[in-house]
Amino acid sequence: MRPRASFAAGIAVFLSITAALAHPGILHDLERVSAAIDKDPRSAELYVERAYYYRLNAQFSEALADLDQARALDPRDTHVAAERGLTLSAMGRDREAEAELTRFIRAGGRNDQILAERARVRERAGRHVGAVADYKAALDLKPDVELYLACGALQESLHDSKGAASTYRDGLAHVGSAVTLNLALIRVETERKNYTAALALIDAELARAAVKTDWYLQKGDVLHAAGHEEQARAVREQALAEANSVLAQNPSGIRLYSRAKVQIALGNQEEARRDLEKTLEKSPKFQEASELLASLPRADSTKGMKP
Repeated sequence: MRPRASFAAGIAVFLSITAALAHPGILHDLERVSAAIDKDPRSAELYVERAYYYRLNAQFSEALADLDQARALDPRDTHVAAERGLTLSAMGRDREAEAELTRFIRAGGRNDQILAERARVRERAGRHVGAVADYKAALDLKPDVELYLACGALQESLHDSKGAASTYRDGLAHVGSAVTLNLALIRVETERKNYTAALALIDAELARAAVKTDWYLQKGDVLHAAGHEEQARAVREQALAEANSVLAQNPSGIRLYSRAKVQIALGNQEEARRDLEKTLEKSPKFQEASELLASLPRADSTKGMKP
């Protein structure tokens, strides 16, 4: 049995959604904490702990009932506000959730997950400036790739491409090379017409990538956006040569799909179609390949049409 002291001492664990979702024994934990409550019905901490497991088991009404009991027993316990805010957020009761999460934060609670949850609540409510501030505060406490992406995406939606670029760069500085962050930063720098910076990021990835097809393709797209058509085509030809080379070693569906994307970039629609059809023969449930194939115009689609 896990000691109660460790539960009280570790709020990061206590509030950890991700870790608990991977926990196979929530019902066992509910039984354990319920037995402890039977022995000690005046412990607010135990009611908060059981509410935590109720929330993870989607028993939200039971969680709120336990949190009401905990607050009645100990009105000063700020953990009640934190857990109540998470529960209300999971229920979609965002206004109440924000009030409880704010109550925890104003009481001096510093927890990256609580700040991130309030950011999500505020984003859903359209209070985007406050949401960005909360994402930033959460990231100051604990760098996290997904939060950097969420914050940057929100900034992009607000047409703050400079701020988004700064967020993605900060993420790369704190978590190291992450392909998703790099791709986001390349996209933003390209939109900002900061092509030199975007190309530098791609060249760094090319230098360390074992398979370079997609990065050559990305580079071709940036060069095309910059208006360097001859260079863009040359790089896309490199991508095609790379795709052919890796396919000779392993003709897998994902590699056929990569070559199809290159063929499309080069204007070779029918070659792309053949690659995508072969991809789906190997992997019928490959959704991206299916969607890309459906988007291709057929060679005979314009026959019989008058100019």
